[in-house]
Amino acid sequence: MIPGTRAVILSITSAALLAFAILASEKSFQAGRATDYAHQVSDQVMLGAKSFDTEDLTAQAFGKKADLLKHGVVPVLVVVENQRDKSINLEDMKVSLVAADGRHVDAMNPDDIQFLGKKHRPSATPYPRLPIPRKGNALASPELADRAFSAKMLPPKDSANGFFFFEARPEPGDKLYVSGMKDARSGEEIMYFEFALDNPPQ
Repeated sequence: MIPGTRAVILSITSAALLAFAILASEKSFQAGRATDYAHQVSDQVMLGAKSFDTEDLTAQAFGKKADLLKHGVVPVLVVVENQRDKSINLEDMKVSLVAADGRHVDAMNPDDIQFLGKKHRPSATPYPRLPIPRKGNALASPELADRAFSAKMLPPKDSANGFFFFEARPEPGDKLYVSGMKDARSGEEIMYFEFALDNPPQ
């Protein structure tokens, strides 16, 4: 063996193991139950939510490279638990972030996040000129789309979770407003949810 080769191999192996450990920790994010966060119950549906408003929290869910807060995006984890005996239709669910003074912003399409700061966005015009994301764009991380809330139907006694993304800055007193959930069979809308994200779980 060439002198120094063994040290190089060990160094490469150590670096690979470290990278694998970091990657594994980033991909092992698990959401808690609705009761683990600020939450509210309406019509036998429990909704819990948490604003990921620090770098440490966003790193846990999306990795350190995707510094969402730096780019003006605040992710909010939402957990929906259906305590009913009937399914819930979530296709028209609308989620908004509401500031203490009444300012509000609707959740953005997670596919648009990678284009923040660029002239064109996919959802900006009916026939957009799609920009090609630059290599190394941290906002193009697949974890953003993978962890976005995507459930369209929630069976009885089941739960769903995922992130909604807001082009905003987190502020004290922020509230989450959620509407548009419906009884899957009757189409009757379930009472809306509105509660402060900084309320401690009870």
